[in-house]
Amino acid sequence: MASLDEREVCRTHFLAGAYRHLEFISGQIQEPEFHTQQGEVASRLLEECMREATNIACAAEVPNNLERAQLLDILLWASELYGRLRRGTRVSACIPILVRSEDADRPWEEKTETLQLSVHGFCFRCRHELHAGDVLTCVRLDNGRRLGGRVAWARAKDSGETEAGVEFVTDEDFWGMEASLAAPVLPSKHR
Repeated sequence: MASLDEREVCRTHFLAGAYRHLEFISGQIQEPEFHTQQGEVASRLLEECMREATNIACAAEVPNNLERAQLLDILLWASELYGRLRRGTRVSACIPILVRSEDADRPWEEKTETLQLSVHGFCFRCRHELHAGDVLTCVRLDNGRRLGGRVAWARAKDSGETEAGVEFVTDEDFWGMEASLAAPVLPSKHR
């Protein structure tokens, strides 16, 4: 027996149900609203899939070769999707910042403001071309604090600007948010 959706199910039903959940999450995970509307539920489901797949694989009643292959597939797929889930809540907040690239080939800096914050990073727009993996320094213009980050994603906007998400390289509470509450220090401005 295994558990899925807080119900006891047999191996066959666990495998089928886990695959249904993984297919749904995989199809929706790229949508920004998915993380805010279903992120916590998806996190719990993925954790349950990983835990139960491991429990079945290690059970006294040894799974057959096909079941072992399916369990491994579920474990790897759920783990990969879990790694793509947002780690924290996003909040809208406009905080003035200076973003700096110290790339030897194309150094630049630009004053801008945040669009969204999380304990782990921020989203912003700038006039420079950015690529996933670029290393940036962010300086808060309201208090002078600075922290390094890595561009997690970037997309060109019709305006010619680039919108990007930056992930901090340390766990420092740069925005003054509590990880458990994710409450912004400054309120969002209406544009």
